Amino acid sequence: MTTIMLIPLFGLAGLVTDLGYMQYLKRSAQTAADVAAQAAIIQFHSAAVGSSYTCGGNVVCQSTPAACPSNITTPANPIQNGCMYAAQNGFSPGGNQSVTYTAGISAPPPSAPGVSSAAYWVTFNVIQQVPQLFSAVLGNTQGTVGAQATAAVAPSKDCVYALSRTAPAGISVGGTASLTASCGLYVNSTSSSAISTNGGGTVSATEYDVSGGVSVHTPLSPTPNLGAPPASDPLAGLAAPASAPYTCDYKDYSAKNWSNPTLSPGVYCGGIAVGNNTYTFSSGTYILVGGGLSTQNANSQIIGSQVTFYNTFGSTDKGNYSYSPISIAATSTVNLTAPNSGTYAGILFFEDRNAPESSDTYGGGSTAVYQGIIYAKNADMSMYGNSSVNAAYTMIIANTISMVGTTGLNDNYSGLTGGNPIQRMALVE
Repeated sequence: MTTIMLIPLFGLAGLVTDLGYMQYLKRSAQTAADVAAQAAIIQFHSAAVGSSYTCGGNVVCQSTPAACPSNITTPANPIQNGCMYAAQNGFSPGGNQSVTYTAGISAPPPSAPGVSSAAYWVTFNVIQQVPQLFSAVLGNTQGTVGAQATAAVAPSKDCVYALSRTAPAGISVGGTASLTASCGLYVNSTSSSAISTNGGGTVSATEYDVSGGVSVHTPLSPTPNLGAPPASDPLAGLAAPASAPYTCDYKDYSAKNWSNPTLSPGVYCGGIAVGNNTYTFSSGTYILVGGGLSTQNANSQIIGSQVTFYNTFGSTDKGNYSYSPISIAATSTVNLTAPNSGTYAGILFFEDRNAPESSDTYGGGSTAVYQGIIYAKNADMSMYGNSSVNAAYTMIIANTISMVGTTGLNDNYSGLTGGNPIQRMALVE
């Protein structure tokens, strides 16, 4: 009887042992799948241009599972980079292991139907056949461990990024001002008042990702996601439109009062000063080397369609120019829209990443239109005037952001080739 009873006892003990070992391998396989998917999508995103993709080259599309190549030394594309990471975590094709991938530009990814807006996705499957040890006495000689992970590039849900990690207030709204956004806010400050209001100031957005805390008079809805990891610069991979030394097309440009000029793209050394004029900007890129862009008062009007302003500084054929911020008066009239296509699709203002910390002013009264991205990672930006930004979409990326008027930010990217120009990477499965 004892001998007979030992057989199932050994079988049960073996089953527990083997299942424990397989659970350990399961976690290892999941780690390998996760890092493979993330490594592939990170390399893809760092090399990607734009926000819409066509299969070919680095955009590897594979609708049915394909095996990772073995013994990769130099990855030829982001998928192979993911395969290498899987191998470094103990899983590579061959023997009792298999590592396969699928990838594509369809949305949603087949295995992550909840992700409806992915511009590109990668799925890795890691499988290992495990010989059973003790529980083989029960006739179970093989077990299978599998793990799957999907990473995707998807449009950002946020349209405002305050990048400073130490500012007392990353986003502040004062007095009777309000900020209303049909998208999310991301605030890197670890301060307890990373988002703050005073007086009757109010903030409304679809979500709040905040590294620190909030100090507001009216509770935020939905509930802020506090303790969020700091966001990296979402446009860090976008190359600057130009670099020093510059050749000046214009110097200290300022038209005579009431001459109402039409300007052409080019290099404006000493910047552009708008007095009692209407400046109409033709489509293209304007390189402002020192001097920035400034307006004077209610008689200053700036109009431009399909334009990008790059605010920089440095050496030119006319001498060296120091950096000057953007200064658009609260009472000026503004109607500016960014390009709909091309390398700088969606980029309205691009401030030199090496510029010193400065204070920018964006005004424009109740009819202001800033359609595009205001990218000023080192600037403390203020938006003045009772300005409702009457644009299909507006994004702000700055060191800190202060609202001194009523501002509404929209996120309708339907007229922009490729949609939302800021893409985020995420492990979605």
